[in-house]
Amino acid sequence: MRLTAVSDGSATFEMPAKSDFYNPNNVVHGGAISSLADSAMGIAVFSTLSPGEGFTTAELHVNFLRPVTAESGVLRSTGRVMHRGQQVAVAEAEVLDQQNQVIARASSTNLILQRRPAAQPFSPPAQQPVEPPLMPVPAFAPPTMARPVGPPPSPLERAPTPTVSPPLTTELISAAPLARTKRKIRTFAGDIAYLRKGQGPALVLLHGIPSSSYLWRDMIDPLSATFDVLAPDLLGYGDSDKRLDADLSIAAQARYVVAFMESIGVHQAAVVGHDIGGGVAQLMAVDEPQRVARLILIDSVVDNNWPVNDIARLKEPVWDQIMVNIDLRNGLRKGLEAGLVTEGRVTDELVDEWTRPFQDLGGRRAYLRAARALNNRDLTSRSKHIEEIATPTLILWGANDKFLESRWADTLKHKLGDTTVEIIDPGGHFLPLDRPDAVTEAITRFLTTR
Repeated sequence: MRLTAVSDGSATFEMPAKSDFYNPNNVVHGGAISSLADSAMGIAVFSTLSPGEGFTTAELHVNFLRPVTAESGVLRSTGRVMHRGQQVAVAEAEVLDQQNQVIARASSTNLILQRRPAAQPFSPPAQQPVEPPLMPVPAFAPPTMARPVGPPPSPLERAPTPTVSPPLTTELISAAPLARTKRKIRTFAGDIAYLRKGQGPALVLLHGIPSSSYLWRDMIDPLSATFDVLAPDLLGYGDSDKRLDADLSIAAQARYVVAFMESIGVHQAAVVGHDIGGGVAQLMAVDEPQRVARLILIDSVVDNNWPVNDIARLKEPVWDQIMVNIDLRNGLRKGLEAGLVTEGRVTDELVDEWTRPFQDLGGRRAYLRAARALNNRDLTSRSKHIEEIATPTLILWGANDKFLESRWADTLKHKLGDTTVEIIDPGGHFLPLDRPDAVTEAITRFLTTR
């Protein structure tokens, strides 16, 4: 089981249905389903605890509505606290399969445990009384029960990995003005940095490699006039956490984006994906179709057309040493110049913000981990499921894309069902930076006229 989201009074867990869990009737054992629901309700109750409080389940009730097999896919349960008193908390949960069919409903009654009084110190029969300690130690005070101010702690919380700036870096790159407005929210996998602006239907913008939410810098303001725009930095990128143990595959990133949406209370959105962000968006539409109202893919990865050579070569072991003393600005500038065709779009500020998350040794090693985590099997192994995506989809492609040629737009069109294709000419690979006006107009038209 994996905790995917938690907020005040709510928690979501996922678990793959496996034949290992079968009972003698060749369906998933009810105990496994009960455990999933119990975990979701338990963490939902846990999120409401005050300092010094604990809890225990006094009663658990489960109704099994449908049989579950390995073909049911990933099971998901969201637990919610329905009543929270001083002594009792009542929670409910639904368990859904990958097709969003309700397979079980559960409820639990939980007793709130107050901190036990401190043990009285023993006073021996002596003339001089023994003074009690200044701060009595409680008999039961598990540190994890102290509720922090702000988001709940991540299960992966740890001290940040120290980084060492190489001799090449004489001064730190300052964040671009837009990047200074980022917020952060905690998910089960780590802290996600994001930009948010506007009101209206939710619109989630997913960048590719080696970019960040800054990819959308010229589109956020105009889109925010109509939409609630959310632009996260994918885990391992931008200002989001760069933990050594994080899975940075696009399949994992799809789960992280779902957790991000759940954590900020957005349950459905139009999802825009550029480059590998397009692969993340495709997998979200496969595994969480109810969350993806519309799908927009911009110069996206598809089938096995990725990772491109400039990224794939970073898997070679020699790059471990090269990254120690390399200034990424030159290489990233060349990549931007190859990916943009509009005159004057590649500026020093753009290159600096492109480079900033990877400027020190720890950041450059994070860049290597992100590049090496990319494997096109994440899409090719799901090809059949991708072909079954029913979400209305807009495909935008730069006519002059030097990294992913525009012919891939036709491949993607034939793979998906309800699609519209627009080739933007002129336009390079980094279309949101190259032709933000055209991309913004196409997205707005697609989302407001269908």
